[in-house]
Amino acid sequence: MRHLTPVRCKPARSGRWFWRLGAVLALGGGGWPLGALAQEPASGAAPAGGSGAQPTAVLSAEALKADLAQFRTGFMARDRAYSPVARAEAERRLDALASSAEPMDATRLGLALAQVAALADNGHTLVSLSRLVDQSGRVPLRLVPFGDGEFRVLRAREPEADWLGARLVAIDDQPLERLRAAAHALVGGLPAWRDRSAPFLFESPQMLHALGLVADPQAARYRVQLDDGRTIERRLTAEPPGPTRPRADTQRLLLPEVTPPELGWRGVLALADAPWALREATLRLRWRAWPERQALVVDLRVANDAAHTKLADFLAGVNAALAEQQPRHLVIDLRQNGGGDLTKLRDFAESLPQRVPGRVFVLTSPWTFSAAISTLGYLKQAAPERVQIVGEPIGDRLVFFAEGRPLRLTHSGMVALMATERHDYRDGCRAFDDCHAPVRQRPIARPSLAPDLPVPWTFADYRAGRDPAMEAVDAQLR
Repeated sequence: MRHLTPVRCKPARSGRWFWRLGAVLALGGGGWPLGALAQEPASGAAPAGGSGAQPTAVLSAEALKADLAQFRTGFMARDRAYSPVARAEAERRLDALASSAEPMDATRLGLALAQVAALADNGHTLVSLSRLVDQSGRVPLRLVPFGDGEFRVLRAREPEADWLGARLVAIDDQPLERLRAAAHALVGGLPAWRDRSAPFLFESPQMLHALGLVADPQAARYRVQLDDGRTIERRLTAEPPGPTRPRADTQRLLLPEVTPPELGWRGVLALADAPWALREATLRLRWRAWPERQALVVDLRVANDAAHTKLADFLAGVNAALAEQQPRHLVIDLRQNGGGDLTKLRDFAESLPQRVPGRVFVLTSPWTFSAAISTLGYLKQAAPERVQIVGEPIGDRLVFFAEGRPLRLTHSGMVALMATERHDYRDGCRAFDDCHAPVRQRPIARPSLAPDLPVPWTFADYRAGRDPAMEAVDAQLR
């Protein structure tokens, strides 16, 4: 069987719609609810999947050609993020797929199309691998990225509990550098953003096998290094989808309540030791008073309605708290916010600096993406000297394309998300005529949204239950 070749990608540029390995983010307004596919079920179960071929089902030549034709007309012809050189390479690869006489299963097709989408170098242009992730076997580890290319074991089944906290080194003797390059070739965007979804590949021998990285689609030899320097290597067999297999995205795995022990998983951080930022996993919108620093802390994990809370109702509650408590300072936490609807937070964000006499701190991370970046831009622009960005760099550049709708391929069931309108937060769309209407009408023009106070959240901080960004804010307010 011919394997797909991992392709090294250059760092990428990257909203209304964004489908990220099971997440739909609405940046402009309207659309499917955020988290409709990303939010892990209460049991942690992986869903049975939707229409289309199973990942191991072989597509007929007619079905393959029909899906490729649909991809060309429904996706490639509409997406605006490709450069001329990238588009030519994408078309060349599609031609090669169409001319191949070899049978191809949905796994290999999905990965090949994801590589084609990633050539656009745009975080919102993608082929979702959520069906492959949900329906493929996964080893009994859950990895989460920290820093620059470090992947740590944050969850493990009991037999692999001695691996908790370990750093991934290799899989079937393939070094992490090659594994990471293969993962980056499947998703567009900045390197740190591509790292956010890399664990879905690393945990799937089936997808690794389709890329020619491991010998067995059912199992692989994983090598990790513990903090004491010891190296452990073990052959791990993939688990099939089931009611105790977690489906959560990597940022959700930071929260100890996701995949609790009763589902058969062990975690690095106990809930009792977790900082407030990592508690209350079921609450996507929340706030608390910080009387010791005369501040109010608002945690926005989405930029849209949450499961049991309307965003408008939540913001009304925050406004009431501001009026009643009259804090001097504000902390807005966007570190777990992958986006939503930029128009729903825009007025709130622009008004916040006028609501307090002191300073506004905005916490960011590589998971801060899409409409969360819009919210950050409106906040920083409203009062550049008083709004201080604290934490790690955001997950995208300041100029990107978005606003497409998902296209489901008829035979394979793969879903592609195109990007059709520009967002320019560096120059307020003054040089372009193809920008998304809401940001053209109320532009964002900031030379940078990089942290004013860079504060990395290292694995050592995480394991110790520390929140270094909040500690930095605390030091600023003492």
